[in-house]
Amino acid sequence: MRILFIAPKIPWPATDGGRIAIYELVRHLTERGHQAAFLGYGSPQSADELRAHAGLVWAKAIPRDTVTNAVSAVLNLFSPLPYTAAKYKSNEMADAIHSALQEELFDLVQLENTHMGHYLRLVQKFNKPAVLRLHNVESLLAERYARTAAPPLNWYVALQARRMRRFETWACEQARLCLTITEEDADRVRSMAPEAQVAVSPAGVDLERYYPRPMSEEPGTVVFVGALDWPPNVDGIRWFRTKIWSRITQGEPTARWIVVGKSPPADILHWPEEDRNIQVTGFVEDVRPYLHSASVVIVPLRSGGGMRLKILEAMAAGKAVVSTPMGAEGIPARSGEEIVLAGADRSFGVEVIRLLRDAAERKRIGKAARTLAEGYGWSRIAAALEGEYSAILDDRRR
Repeated sequence: MRILFIAPKIPWPATDGGRIAIYELVRHLTERGHQAAFLGYGSPQSADELRAHAGLVWAKAIPRDTVTNAVSAVLNLFSPLPYTAAKYKSNEMADAIHSALQEELFDLVQLENTHMGHYLRLVQKFNKPAVLRLHNVESLLAERYARTAAPPLNWYVALQARRMRRFETWACEQARLCLTITEEDADRVRSMAPEAQVAVSPAGVDLERYYPRPMSEEPGTVVFVGALDWPPNVDGIRWFRTKIWSRITQGEPTARWIVVGKSPPADILHWPEEDRNIQVTGFVEDVRPYLHSASVVIVPLRSGGGMRLKILEAMAAGKAVVSTPMGAEGIPARSGEEIVLAGADRSFGVEVIRLLRDAAERKRIGKAARTLAEGYGWSRIAAALEGEYSAILDDRRR
């Protein structure tokens, strides 16, 4: 098959969950013999690197600043579009898609993220089946964030959630196939857009890159891994710092906490000055040494959605993970077996302390977690998605 991918960013370097989810899927599809091309916002250098690493026929970057801007966010109050979608709409991208579809014969087009739904009608003009891959149900993320945000931000986010729900519903109805990462999100899409065709294509993990190294564990070490330019991650670790961390250090005075993730806000950067048992790394080239050092990996999310690649990576590394139920959505792990689930309350700290004190329990859960993660190798996920593509093309030929 010849597939054109259209994304809100060039997923290279693949250093966060969103980029990894796009890059690994594309790479494994090309390894299976498919020809793929790529359009995304970013730099020409990143596009060249992506082409080389993912085995693409070509990759083109469209220059555009998509960083959230306070002035643009306020001006968006006068637009019917949700801000997080509006900032990805550009004439330059539309022209690039038009040229690609006019000049080359693609079997289908896959748009990554709801934000790229603007271009569904353009794809339809060329009579190409359009697959829309929802990394999250964005309206749900906004609704959940509005519940935890402080005024007046909560009012603005709630407004954006309503706009996103309308846009998301329309996009799902337009696509030939909607792909969601989790069964829960598939049900949400069916509720929003009953006529949409929906299939689940979960996130995966590189099982050769992430694997257990028991001898690297450092006793008493709690690790969080996640991009700190994503509000749900920031909210989660601020809550953990304020409500939970002191309880843990009271019970385990030698415990230390490593926060790993790019773009930490200023207040989080100062945490090590306030507590010498906290380390904030900022961006790191490779998270694996930190995962391997962990006694316990935490995912204290109180908002957000989708499927956390960082949980799969920690599981593949054989680690005991403590997560809120919301943080572990989409992963069929059983609490007390492959993961430990705890509410966003005092019980979260109780479970972390319990695991810090019980090496045998950590080992048991970590072993079961690795077994579960082995069902989420990217090769298996790419093969299943290939079947969905074939069904679309077979249906067109009838």
